[in-house]
Amino acid sequence: MNKQMRILLAAGAFAVAGAVTAQAADIAPVTGHWAKLGADYSALVYYLDEPDGFHVVVTTQQGRTSRAAVERFETVLAAGQSAEVSIPRAAGEASARIVLSNAGNHLHIAESAAAVLAP
Repeated sequence: MNKQMRILLAAGAFAVAGAVTAQAADIAPVTGHWAKLGADYSALVYYLDEPDGFHVVVTTQQGRTSRAAVERFETVLAAGQSAEVSIPRAAGEASARIVLSNAGNHLHIAESAAAVLAP
């Protein structure tokens, strides 16, 4: 897949990503999932299904302005593999985290209850 097509697909993923907060989600390739990770963090997850596995992209944002801190994580998950993205919080508080799993025909996203229930 050429670079322009990937950029177009990524832009489409951002466009279709809704403001959905859930404890778990199963998404198809090039479908975005928006996760709220507490009061000030959010994450957008999408992936491309490539021959070597799912190319997963997670973009996190802290804050609610156009100048908010943004970080991007990328990984390749083969069938049956999982990866975790966590965001630290204050001392004594559980980290906000999401676990990404290649479930064969879709990406499974599990959000920690602490992340969903945080103020």
